Amino acid sequence: MTQTKKIYKLLESYKYISFDIFDTLMLRTVSHFELIHQMVQQLYYEYYGEFLENYPKFRMQAEISARSLPGISEVTMDMIYHELTQYNNEIKARLQELEERCEIENCIPNLPMIEVLNWCKMQRKKIVIITDMYLSRDTLNKILTKIGVTYDYLFISSEEGCTKRTGNLFNVVLKKMSISPSEIIHIGDDLNNDINMPQTKGISSILRLINPIIDSPYTSSKKKLSLEADHLYSLLRLDSSTNLKMESEHRIGYHVLGPLIVNFCQWLHQIKKEQKLDKLLFVAREGYYILKVYQEMYPDECSDINYIRLNKNMLRLPLLSLDNPCKYFMQAKLGRPEYEWNLIFDLLYISDIQNAQKHVTLQTGFSDFITKISLKDLERGKYNQVLLSLFDYQKEMIHNQANMLHEYINDLGIYNNKVGLVNNSMNGSGQSMLQDFIKASGKQCDIIGLQFIKTEKCNALLGSKCRAWLTENKSISEFQKSHFHYNCLLLEHFMFEPQGTSLFLETKNGKVDVSCESPRTEQKDFEKIASIQKSGLQFTKDYITHINLQLNTEGFYNYFHMLCHPYYNDALLLCHLNDDDSDGDKEISNVEIPFKWKYLLSKNIPFDITWKEGYFKLKKIPEWGINIYLISIKYQFAKSYIKKQIKKLVLS
Repeated sequence: MTQTKKIYKLLESYKYISFDIFDTLMLRTVSHFELIHQMVQQLYYEYYGEFLENYPKFRMQAEISARSLPGISEVTMDMIYHELTQYNNEIKARLQELEERCEIENCIPNLPMIEVLNWCKMQRKKIVIITDMYLSRDTLNKILTKIGVTYDYLFISSEEGCTKRTGNLFNVVLKKMSISPSEIIHIGDDLNNDINMPQTKGISSILRLINPIIDSPYTSSKKKLSLEADHLYSLLRLDSSTNLKMESEHRIGYHVLGPLIVNFCQWLHQIKKEQKLDKLLFVAREGYYILKVYQEMYPDECSDINYIRLNKNMLRLPLLSLDNPCKYFMQAKLGRPEYEWNLIFDLLYISDIQNAQKHVTLQTGFSDFITKISLKDLERGKYNQVLLSLFDYQKEMIHNQANMLHEYINDLGIYNNKVGLVNNSMNGSGQSMLQDFIKASGKQCDIIGLQFIKTEKCNALLGSKCRAWLTENKSISEFQKSHFHYNCLLLEHFMFEPQGTSLFLETKNGKVDVSCESPRTEQKDFEKIASIQKSGLQFTKDYITHINLQLNTEGFYNYFHMLCHPYYNDALLLCHLNDDDSDGDKEISNVEIPFKWKYLLSKNIPFDITWKEGYFKLKKIPEWGINIYLISIKYQFAKSYIKKQIKKLVLS
């Protein structure tokens, strides 16, 4: 017989069933109630710009002082705040309102006990709530409503002037309800207040049910946690406890992607206010999921945000309408050491290759379209005349694409606005090319790139016109930033929309739109990615309805932990994600490649193994082996980083 059925058997003979509230019907998203005071302190700073350094200590002292007043058996919230003499009435009112809000928003239903309570109602039992609490009846009713509890009677120690702790509150219950002790049974979590004390009054009592507390799979094992880490991990722990047979999609979405992007969106929101941005534009395709999260978190800003399809494919032809088109063609090229001419024709959307070749031969005399050409020769300008001839051949399409790009970005409000361009770029080339296009056309714009990481190249290109969450954060190590950067392809695939990459602009129903490539192998993953994103959005909803506390960088660490130490099933799903690439479609990591022990020393690892730790996990390499790999790449990174710093010092 299950524990729940045993409880049902015990409750059958009672007309009245009484329940404690805190840690019985509901749980909090912090590990200890005193952390609520730290949460109030942080929220006060966010809302009012003043950090009340000693508030948590003063708040506890005020409660002790209120409880010490002569003739007082129990206190109310008003009595506690009356004793908080360090602040004026305005500050005290704000703090009290924030504390009551935190108590309401932090509560989560204890599902096994909600199930018991609902069974009692179906059996037509009378539901009695008995709580030792200084919160008002109005606040407690809001908490009970949030966790889905309705009741027949509510007894609050602060109203009755006595407590369960002394047993006297149970006397009040029996007297006011005019019932005998044998008619009621009490359920709670505290051995003294909820078990022993009612029994001294002749009332039967039993301990509440609770799901086993299970740590979130990718959270830190640190003993001392910050407030934001405790808040996050408590929420994730509650999800783990109610999802004992967790699927990989849910684990990755709820415990990894969800916290990471919520954290990133909090940063975006801060930068939007700090930089006084008029609009945020989320760049396809990874911006698809980030936009959804941002809309969920900040619904009041929906009129200021939009989705933009923007990549090298789309910008390439419009840029060729500017002076020095060969320079822009090279900026929008694909990164490879050699090119076939057919690829260059594809990049310029030339379909009639024979006519294009004739055009070039007539203008320049060049006719060798069979031999591959090197990137170095392209960069040296060896083929500039050939390229210029091809641009001339495509001049009508180039002109049309340039005009359509003007219309497209004008419709999105880029002209004459201060715009944040949210993207997963590292080098800033797309933003730089867009700015050049707008500037050359004589239009005005003020674009700030908002991304996870920016390289030194990006910094040189854009300077202060690009902000990067992780790059700017000093609490994250340089190695962690580098490893995040190295594995950016994996993160991109979590966030993609179910659509191929953007190709060029076209007119549909009288409006400029973007033509996208038909997905190839990636469409096999759309269902898995949708499931991961669904769980990530569920985390977002759960987090913001239980206090949208600033995570600082705590959302990053779960993702980083998964990168380095993935679960086998998670690695199985993610390594087999498909990547539609111009160099040939492939999977994130080719697990068909035989394992060699030298890979653990980061030596000669094949290019097709993009996510190394996931590959090692699928090859059933033990944790000590993966740790050797991590030590190896940290050592290599440290050598490279020190050399760079020395070089900078020498040059300066």
